[in-house]
Amino acid sequence: MTWPERATLVGRGRLGSALRRALAAEGVATTFVGGRAAEQQSAGRQVAEQTATADLVVLSVPDDAIAAVASRLAPLLPHGTTVVHCSGALGTDALQSCADRGLPTGAWHPMQAFASVASPLQSGIGWGITAEPDPAARLAELSRRLGGHPFVVRPEDRARYHAAAAMASNYTDVLVHHATLLLEDCGLDPADALRVLLPLVRTSLDGLELAGLPDGLTGPLARGDVGTIRRHLAALADRPETERFYRAAGLAAMPLLRERGLDAATRHELGTILGEDPGDGS
Repeated sequence: MTWPERATLVGRGRLGSALRRALAAEGVATTFVGGRAAEQQSAGRQVAEQTATADLVVLSVPDDAIAAVASRLAPLLPHGTTVVHCSGALGTDALQSCADRGLPTGAWHPMQAFASVASPLQSGIGWGITAEPDPAARLAELSRRLGGHPFVVRPEDRARYHAAAAMASNYTDVLVHHATLLLEDCGLDPADALRVLLPLVRTSLDGLELAGLPDGLTGPLARGDVGTIRRHLAALADRPETERFYRAAGLAAMPLLRERGLDAATRHELGTILGEDPGDGS
């Protein structure tokens, strides 16, 4: 028998909507329960009816609501129902109220950004799973059915795992924000600046996918072009926040430069330039 036959999703946001469509496309009978309804005492009968036959209950609610929603649902769920949340940062401790009633629990996090409720679940994404062996195996198989690449995250690594996901996803926006500001200084309006930068970001990611690390790194740092780096820093002097970001990112690239085989003398010179205090007159 394919698991799950029936799933209830708690939370009607971007992630919950994408998951419901993806599960339905795999033949899973799905129902929705609003996250707020799940927290309300008066909605107990409605919630009980919608979860009574579910093999899987997925909590796609904000992190700070997971424990409260789980506690509210726990006494309403039938024996054997697996309860998971989709937080990247939290482990299964947030579902302790369900575990205390003998229900299998897990953290099941899709490594994807969802821009709107219409965003589809993408094929090829990672799924970070924290659970006991049996539910972990079921969640891994379900992740593969949805086109994903599941892997186990140890409970003690959950915050580190989520930091990695946040850096790769959210910090890309920060980088593009600073690059956009510089192009605005060059006369482009914000929309045009973003329009011309996004293809560059995409092709850089394509190169990273093709070459991997460290060989995917290109540009003046990878070449050890000290003169260009000096000119960049001089041009950024009137944008101190962007200059600090540039310096920090450049210094963080030093291990990659070493792996690429850039000579020690050039690495040292780059590190010295990037590490200079911009206010010391150097």
